[in-house]
Amino acid sequence: MAFGQFSAHLISPRVIRVVLYSDKYHYEQTKVTIYDDFDKLVAFSTKTKTQQYKVTTYELTLEQPFVLGKNYKVYLQNFGQVPLNVSEATTFPNFDEDYYYSGPLGPIYTKKATTFRLWAPLASRVIVKYITEGSKNFLYRKLKRGERGVYEYTLEGDHDGLRYTYLVLNNGLEEEVTDPYAISSGPNGLYSYVIDPEKLLMDQNDDKLPPFNKPTEAIIYETSVRDQTSDDRTDIEYRATFAGMIEEGRLVKGVYPAGFDYLKALGFTHLQLLPVYDFKTVDETKKWQQYNWGYDPQQYFVLEGSYARDPLDPYNRILDFKKMVARFHEEGIRIVMDVVFNHVYEHETSVFEKIVPNYYFRKSSEGVISNGSGVGNDFATERPMVRRLIVDASLYYAKTLGVDGFRFDLMGLIDIETMDEIVKKVKAIKKDFLIYGEGWEMATTVRKDQLAHHGNAFKTPELGFFNDAFREINKGASFPEHLHERGYLLGATNYREGFFFAYAGSVLNTTFTPRYIDAGQSINYVECHDNGVIIDKMAVSNPQESIETHLTRLMSLNAIVMLSFGVPFFHRGQEIGVSKYGDQNSYKSSDKINQFPYTLAYKRSEMVEYFKALTALRKECKFLHETNPKVIKKMVTFNSLALGASEIVYNPEHDLSPYSDFHVFVNPNSEPMFVDLNKPLKIILNRAGYIGARSSEYVERMMVAPYSVIVLGLRKGDLGPK
Repeated sequence: MAFGQFSAHLISPRVIRVVLYSDKYHYEQTKVTIYDDFDKLVAFSTKTKTQQYKVTTYELTLEQPFVLGKNYKVYLQNFGQVPLNVSEATTFPNFDEDYYYSGPLGPIYTKKATTFRLWAPLASRVIVKYITEGSKNFLYRKLKRGERGVYEYTLEGDHDGLRYTYLVLNNGLEEEVTDPYAISSGPNGLYSYVIDPEKLLMDQNDDKLPPFNKPTEAIIYETSVRDQTSDDRTDIEYRATFAGMIEEGRLVKGVYPAGFDYLKALGFTHLQLLPVYDFKTVDETKKWQQYNWGYDPQQYFVLEGSYARDPLDPYNRILDFKKMVARFHEEGIRIVMDVVFNHVYEHETSVFEKIVPNYYFRKSSEGVISNGSGVGNDFATERPMVRRLIVDASLYYAKTLGVDGFRFDLMGLIDIETMDEIVKKVKAIKKDFLIYGEGWEMATTVRKDQLAHHGNAFKTPELGFFNDAFREINKGASFPEHLHERGYLLGATNYREGFFFAYAGSVLNTTFTPRYIDAGQSINYVECHDNGVIIDKMAVSNPQESIETHLTRLMSLNAIVMLSFGVPFFHRGQEIGVSKYGDQNSYKSSDKINQFPYTLAYKRSEMVEYFKALTALRKECKFLHETNPKVIKKMVTFNSLALGASEIVYNPEHDLSPYSDFHVFVNPNSEPMFVDLNKPLKIILNRAGYIGARSSEYVERMMVAPYSVIVLGLRKGDLGPK
């Protein structure tokens, strides 16, 4: 260490520690002095000194508890001065109690004035830097520190569309930051805008949405704004934008529906969009030069500018998003936002760390940033002002942006209290709001019993969880090193008992211990944006089979996802077997790897029609929406058939409307299966789709083709064969 370097830190409300690193000298009587902003001496009653090799440490006990909000300097005789670092104050016992603020934050606009408020309790100075329309020069105004560390300034006049940033002074270092509560910004989050909320008002067509009473009535389809609209072989005008998502009459090859028309015809109830708020790694002014899914959040209240037609317009991204939501609502489709509150792009460059150092991110007892998220910065959701930020953002999405659900990325890193508050407050706005997430149990600094992961599902009955047991049992392992492993529907018939467990929503105490309180918590899926896609897995796990066989197996997987108890979830392109060319983690790969290929949908249109048949069947058979484990146990009987095949028999004593009998046959093998029925039944679903409504032929002996799922039954009123 070079000669003469030292630092000064506040380590408790009344103790300052000064550490001197000196190669050459030790001064027995070195004088230490503390000054505030006005060069006034700060008194301390005692000073202790310890020496070890080239390090000398002084601890100063102040006469009065330290008061935040001033820029203190520590002078060490013969060595100069340094700013006092007060970042450790965020760890003091009463910090959250003393500095929690419940009042309005961000820019509060009226036509007569705009009030700026920023929570920055450690800061010694905050300045708003702004520029008015038509001006070439920035103006600066100093905010006044108020209660609980909130800085405030009111700028008189109508400042709709005003561009601004904050200059925040912490520990002697000034940082320029955007407003964490602003709802609009310039390209790439370089500055914030003042917005007139009256200009955002529009009818979101909530009255056009069909009733939605429980999670199992949902059919979720996951896609990305960019992926769904970037195919340049279509005539979508505004590709990779919110506006492009609702362009009507768009085609591929001039004949087959693309974009909005394709999506609305599939029959799903909820469209889950990969992150749509501001993320870091795509230049919003040159979006085609980079690709990213968006799991690198930068601003939580600001929508992603690369999805706007004009990222320079402060209103465009918001209004286009709201129009998109309203148009899908008009078709009876709800919108789910994929939210990433467990981490940000980089903690050290985030506005949160710059505004309130050492507050927003979890640390171990050794002071190391927690890394349960895998990206080195777990958001400290358990801290009151972090929780408030997350809840406020969630309320904004639901109330102002009009969304109908959240999918939480790495929800297992978020504390239960925060999730409970989100559920309570968001459902007060929309009682049918859908909330689910990834419930993996991951290592972080918060106790496991306090986190919203699978193991605590019994504590969070209103949350859904991605059911990886359902995925692994039906499809097989998803991670690259285990792609060769097969699940039940890929031919591993030894998984049959597990298949029964998964089919029942993982709520029955059969092969495994129940995972959930009721089936509404089970998000049933076999493919999502993470990891590789099914069609690529089968190239590894089932290499001896043809692509035609792989597609047949995929149709059976889709049928089981749709027929099982729980919430069916599908990834974009899963309905037609879209490949990612073996890419197992395409979060930044390219549009070619990730985009939805409409030419393939045209080529495999019979698979699209089959998927539509599945959604129609799911909607009509409301008994498939059952959530109560006790009812499910009495409703279905699982029978093991020859060669590892299965039959699920529904108890006719239950209301199976519109059917009186309902049987599901599953054959994951390469050989056909012949079944003698107890009484004549009709085909409800086979590879030709959902034909139950028009079926007239009765069968008493049934062949279940290889790799297929067939549903047989009787509609109420069927009199049997003549």
